[in-house]
Amino acid sequence: MATLEVNGQVVGYATEGEGTPLLLLHGTTQNRTAWDMVRAALPADTGYAAVMVEFPGSGESAMPSGPLTTEALADQAAAVMAHLGHDRYHVAGYSLGAVAATAVAARHAEHVASATLLCGWVATDARMRITFELWQKLIAVSPELFMHYALADGFTAEGLAMIEPMVPMMLGMAADAVAPGSHAHLELDKVVDLTAMLPAITAPTLVISGEQDRWVDVRHGRALADGIAGSRFEVLPAGHVVIQEMAADIAALLAAHIAAA
Repeated sequence: MATLEVNGQVVGYATEGEGTPLLLLHGTTQNRTAWDMVRAALPADTGYAAVMVEFPGSGESAMPSGPLTTEALADQAAAVMAHLGHDRYHVAGYSLGAVAATAVAARHAEHVASATLLCGWVATDARMRITFELWQKLIAVSPELFMHYALADGFTAEGLAMIEPMVPMMLGMAADAVAPGSHAHLELDKVVDLTAMLPAITAPTLVISGEQDRWVDVRHGRALADGIAGSRFEVLPAGHVVIQEMAADIAALLAAHIAAA
């Protein structure tokens, strides 16, 4: 694990592997480990130099000194890649990470070979804002209470049936699993609007949504794909936590998209 200071913000990041540079951005409340299951499922015969950058208040990144912006998150991630000597790289993001990855692809288009956007959206609507406010209130009361809600609402019924025996253990880890910077992440979630950025994206882009996503429903993924010229849209039979529920499927789609770029 390492850190880099970017415009006064200490940014944590981790690197693993050698090969094709791949920037991975996590979602709200998470840290660099969010992509672990997907990375473990990537083809063994293809090498990736994975770089997991953490948002302010997650993992080794310092708490933010002010409101977060998509522009700042994108520039921090791009600065880490430049620091590591990656002039051309692929970027993938999940949830808020998909928002940031979209901004990376728009603001640093000359460096982005492909973009994969998982459970992302263009602009936050009223339902999403109310949901994100609920998250903030639940976390303030109890991270365990929030985690219980997130499990119940983030997975499909089929997915929950598979993990149900592990739920007590997962709830017991909630205090460590919910990032200290979650409130700031959610404040950004509530005001996202990427509309003006989308025309600047030139990299081949894959947009993936969960068919049963209750937080960022499939219409948002379709709108994101429609706004990016030449993009491809895939829908998987999962909820918002598709990054865990269907990690192997995500890995296969990501690997194929990178190989074709």
